[in-house]
Amino acid sequence: MNQPFDVNNEKSSATLQEAFGKDDNRMGGDVELFTRQTSAGPSHGRGMERQLSQSLFIHRRTSTSSSVISEVTAADEGASGLKNLQRPRMSLLSTAMNANKRVERRRISYVAPTAMPVDSDTFSNEIFIGTTRMNRLFKEMRTCFKDLNVDYDYPLMEKWAFVIYESMSSPSRTFHSVQHVFDISIGADPIQKLAAYFHDVIYYSIDGGLNEDQQSFIGDIILEKDDVVSIAEEPSGKNILMIMDIFGFHAGQVLDPFRGMNEFLSAALAVRCYQEVVDPPILLQIAACIEATIPFRKCDEEGKRPIDHLFERMHGANEEYDLGLSEEELVLSTQRAADLGNRDLGNFATPERAVFLSNTWNLLPESNIRLRNTTVFRISNFATALQKMTGFFEHLDPNSIFVSFRDPDYEEVVVRKTEMAKQNIKVALDYMSCKRLSIAVVAAIAELTGGDAPLALFLGDLPERHHISTSIEDLIQAYDPEPELELDRRVFELLNDGRESESNFDIKNSPLAAYIYSLVGTDGVDRCMEYAVHPMDKGHATALLHALPRECVASIVAACAEIAITRRKALHTMMQEL
Repeated sequence: MNQPFDVNNEKSSATLQEAFGKDDNRMGGDVELFTRQTSAGPSHGRGMERQLSQSLFIHRRTSTSSSVISEVTAADEGASGLKNLQRPRMSLLSTAMNANKRVERRRISYVAPTAMPVDSDTFSNEIFIGTTRMNRLFKEMRTCFKDLNVDYDYPLMEKWAFVIYESMSSPSRTFHSVQHVFDISIGADPIQKLAAYFHDVIYYSIDGGLNEDQQSFIGDIILEKDDVVSIAEEPSGKNILMIMDIFGFHAGQVLDPFRGMNEFLSAALAVRCYQEVVDPPILLQIAACIEATIPFRKCDEEGKRPIDHLFERMHGANEEYDLGLSEEELVLSTQRAADLGNRDLGNFATPERAVFLSNTWNLLPESNIRLRNTTVFRISNFATALQKMTGFFEHLDPNSIFVSFRDPDYEEVVVRKTEMAKQNIKVALDYMSCKRLSIAVVAAIAELTGGDAPLALFLGDLPERHHISTSIEDLIQAYDPEPELELDRRVFELLNDGRESESNFDIKNSPLAAYIYSLVGTDGVDRCMEYAVHPMDKGHATALLHALPRECVASIVAACAEIAITRRKALHTMMQEL
């Protein structure tokens, strides 16, 4: 059994110094100080030894089906292995030791109040790796209020952070989670950040309506009847009326989930929270930022853009509610709102296509309930999800994603982002065509051998921490495509090597799709997609399998027969008939 890491051991201390660098500014003399601290108190020292050996030196591999989790102590790994530790683990160790020192000072102050002073502030300004998402919400929110010269209240901030955290941590959130808030607010200004924290807090249809806390804040401004949500005939509160004006909504209006419903309710919730400490002019700008996150809107019949309409509505609200914002401030507020909307959709302009596709894949369970938090879904469920996502991308106008407002320099940024989005969308569509074809092939095989079934019957289980089984990727490998075969190398590499990360319903690489693509190329995929219908029927199933090279079908069916033992006889019969 591995021996615990001993910070008092000279060899272990030297190894730790070598691993984290003697000149690491973040570490300073922490290793030496930590050693002295753990030597001073046996109980205290053993606790931190155990923490380090069991928590900070854990290696995790989650990128393949052979995922393993193993504990490796510093003594076992040795100096050469520790040199390869990732920087975040170094920071996490430093953070743990600093936190340990603060805990010790605080403990002593509780036992002997005059012995050692402690910081009077409730929590430090430091936002470091290892900070919980809840604490990061507290700290960043407080910083925003300080920058805006707004008095803040810890109990209120805690209450607001609870609403944000619980709303965006529900099982239905696989992309629009709390982390998404932090991702889009890096480098943002205080008003943008305060808006970002709430901009996706409500996803009415995805989350199944308002939760209890949301209901307590904004339940009075809407009417819910027969799955129809509308604004109350007499919504209460001057600030809510102002938000309605910003969105161009009116009392009694039926809210459309695809035309600002979620953003309006999120803005109303933000205003109901922030109005406790923030004045109406700032509330107006926060609401405008959230309005600008309504995605994929085109120009109206007169050629006027949504961001232009937003500016006009802000102008009107400024006068109606006597907010005192100047023309320059209104222009700046609109530019700020446009920027937050662009940040929200920034994934479309990422140069890393594997990351773009990972985020796209994380959106699938949000709109397809059968894919959420389960590995047990049918072939038809996956085919439906891919079909819906493909349809979305096919009808998406890249020019409707990013916007600018009265800023020539920023317009150049928007042009570059739009061009990158066009490329990403093109690659994503080709990638999804290959994925759809591979699932259609499985659906065809299933249809001809007994009907629809859980995807795992033919392709194997998804990898789990405590369970490893044979899967299709163990039995089928893509060929290196022939030089004369026409295909998009970027798409092939994404299929073969994988997206940036796995999802809870699909492995990150697509061995079956990569295999088919490596044999038939782009033209073959286009030709076969004629028969890749959903729902699958016997006629299209037979036609699809005939459209593929016999070698391809034989390899796939042979692999499926190894996994789907209950269909093995039917698979043999099918191949004879084909």
